[in-house]
Amino acid sequence: TGEARGYRRDLLTEDTPHDMKEFIFCSRCNGISRKPQFYNGKTFCRTCAAGANGTLDVRVEEFVTRLKCRCPLSTRGCGWLGELGRIEKHLTDCGKLRIECEMGCGGVLERCRRNNHQNICPKRVTKCDYCGQEVQASETNAHITLCQTHPDGEVTCPYKEMGCDVVGIKRKHLDAHLTENVLSHQNLLLREVNQLKLRSDGTTDKLQILQRRDVKMNKRIWTLVALVVMGVAILLSLTYTGWEEIQLNKHSIQSNEQSIQLNSHR
Repeated sequence: TGEARGYRRDLLTEDTPHDMKEFIFCSRCNGISRKPQFYNGKTFCRTCAAGANGTLDVRVEEFVTRLKCRCPLSTRGCGWLGELGRIEKHLTDCGKLRIECEMGCGGVLERCRRNNHQNICPKRVTKCDYCGQEVQASETNAHITLCQTHPDGEVTCPYKEMGCDVVGIKRKHLDAHLTENVLSHQNLLLREVNQLKLRSDGTTDKLQILQRRDVKMNKRIWTLVALVVMGVAILLSLTYTGWEEIQLNKHSIQSNEQSIQLNSHR
């Protein structure tokens, strides 16, 4: 069966000559010798004789490989019959051999069912018929929910923000939902308009208050500007007056000095 030791005896489909039994059956594993080795007058599989200095008998090996046998998986329904020497090659193609799913779903199946499994494997890749996106089969339902074009995809009612509480609407049912709820949607729309009007009126009132405040503020600013200008003018006037007094005092001092000088010369 692909094991390193001998083949099972029950695989043989014909009786073995009595005089050959001691040569074809392994003295250690008791199976049909695989690569028969002879050691101390006994037959062993090459694996069973590991470490011993046995010799290979080519004639016995040829005899063993020609024995008629059935597939080791015959209990699962394989009907193959052939020579023992061809059994390994058969097992590489045997439809009853169990293999793991090549797509990685973790499933174990008979090779003959591989094609059928590929059509139902949850890891197989499929393409959305509506948007063309490739998705794993196990994620199809999740994709349909989010797909922007699939009729079974979920959409939101356009009136949700206004208060429509219906959720999980399929795209293909949206038109029916809008048709069946025209009156309720109109009421929601009217309520929204009224709320917007109230908010707008409140905003207008606030704007008018701000405008009035702005007028008062402008008046205060201009009053302050006028006071500043007046203060600057007064300051300049005082500065000029002081300068004139300094000049007059300067001329008076100079005249007194000249008078003193004239009197001293006399």
